[in-house]
Amino acid sequence: MASRIYTDAFTIYNNEPLAMPRIAFSVVSLMFLTACFDGDQAGAPTVVGSGDFVADTVYINGRIYTVNEAQPWVEAVAIAGGKFAAVGSNAEIEALVGDKTRLIDLEGDFAMPGLHDSHVHPSLVYTFEEAGELLFPESTSPDEIIVLVKKFAEANPELEVIRGQKWSASSFPGGKATKDWLDPHFPNRAIYLIDETGHNAVVNSAALELAGITKDTPDPEFGTIDRDPDTGEPTGYLSETGMEFVGKLVNRPDVDANYRGISRALDQIRAYGTTSIVDMAVGPNALEAYRRLESEGKLNMRVDASVPLNDYQAEQTTAPESESVLARHAELDTALIDINLKYWADGTPLSKTALLVEPYTDDPSTHGEITIGEAQFERIKQAHLDGIQTRMHATSDGTIRSVLDVIEEARAEDGNQELVHHIGHLMIVDKNDIPRFKELNVIAEFSPVLWHPTGLGGLAVKYIGEERYTRWQPIKEFVDAGATVVFGSDWPAGTPDSDPWRGLEAMLTRIDPKTNSGAKLGEGIDLETGIRTLTINGAIAMMQEDVTGSIEVGKYADMIILNHNPLEIPETSISETEVQKTIFNGEVVYERDN
Repeated sequence: MASRIYTDAFTIYNNEPLAMPRIAFSVVSLMFLTACFDGDQAGAPTVVGSGDFVADTVYINGRIYTVNEAQPWVEAVAIAGGKFAAVGSNAEIEALVGDKTRLIDLEGDFAMPGLHDSHVHPSLVYTFEEAGELLFPESTSPDEIIVLVKKFAEANPELEVIRGQKWSASSFPGGKATKDWLDPHFPNRAIYLIDETGHNAVVNSAALELAGITKDTPDPEFGTIDRDPDTGEPTGYLSETGMEFVGKLVNRPDVDANYRGISRALDQIRAYGTTSIVDMAVGPNALEAYRRLESEGKLNMRVDASVPLNDYQAEQTTAPESESVLARHAELDTALIDINLKYWADGTPLSKTALLVEPYTDDPSTHGEITIGEAQFERIKQAHLDGIQTRMHATSDGTIRSVLDVIEEARAEDGNQELVHHIGHLMIVDKNDIPRFKELNVIAEFSPVLWHPTGLGGLAVKYIGEERYTRWQPIKEFVDAGATVVFGSDWPAGTPDSDPWRGLEAMLTRIDPKTNSGAKLGEGIDLETGIRTLTINGAIAMMQEDVTGSIEVGKYADMIILNHNPLEIPETSISETEVQKTIFNGEVVYERDN
């Protein structure tokens, strides 16, 4: 198939260095202030008898970094109706305090806008555990996993297939676990264990037999059944749609399990200061769980729900179900939930389910493959014509070029340059394609677990070679090219949590933030740019930059208060940042226990 492209026309960063708080004050007029809010909106600003405006909540004596280039630093903010009603000096904001105003003294604490996680999976973190499946961290050793699976199998004799996750690829040669690891311990029970990426799984011989996978079973379209190079027998390692053979035998978590699992995940996400997310794989039951949380007033998060059209695990949704949701997206969108489309355009270099411009280093006979075809590319074009954002997992240069090309074709067809699309991961990127992200208004999203040479990144060297690995996730190149770069934790894929501060540090240093040592993997970006990836750029990716992403009059009052000013500490200490309060729509939705 012909290759395909994307970028951003927004100016993303003013290169002028940020001085320490140079307070630039402005406060809106009372006439404009009252006009900013809908009078029928719940919690709209109060107008006292004298006609003066009174804020619901006021924060004073802060060092507040707004991420608004026109007014980067202020001392105080006033909130009314869930929005920032005024920003400026203590004196100006204190004039808006009335008898019923909550007045909060920040006592010099640092505050900034709420964060955006542009690639996270709250509906995949705990949902299967809530549905009665086995969950263990990727730090669990192979021997420990065997013990856990044995205990779980004994406690659940009724389960036909024991499903568990998430084992670390770095614990096995070449990143691949096989049936030889499982068979001696589980000769009769079917075992299905998913790796940390979610793109691969290992099964034992009993599971292969139950699923009908033999030496003669052909690889499914857009997936692989790993085979012994000498005998051709399945090794038990399955990738992408190859996982469906066993995944379809596992019960799908219902709405209640999704509700409990998503609730647990969002509680942790809020604690890191995140107030807006792109959930990159939302099936129908997960969407219903999100809608229930919102109806109960418990969501407290802006959510872009990306509905997958090729769920290779076959455990959350099917293409017809997803199409049904997308057909009703305008009806199902709510104040906090916006529905969009998701494709996994490839998998990982480990299974060669990622298309390379140049052949694989360990096997020059192949360029790998993508995990979508012509019909899916046409569906992406149709989504664009229908005004639906598309978000795509694409790790390698051949896949990325193909995706960019189809976006270019779609934009040429209708001339719409405003609709934002989004490509995630960008591990291996051809230099010639980087400028296209800006030209085509495509978001460039990077995942911090792969920004430094540990874990999955280190394994990739075997498959792509040292030369390509030196440009692994070239964030700085995208920034220099003017693309809109965003942060995505990709939790729980390959990372123990959604911590954006560890990710931010790795973005800057390009070394392992856990040890602050090791080889530097490419050039890092500066702190102010990194903060923008977590705030206003994330809002641009969600097409919500007019209502969130910075502290400005009229935007939703999403703000976080930190234990220190990240602009005043060494880069290698940014991962130690702690959020004291997370404020969403003007209300405190997380407060740290000190």
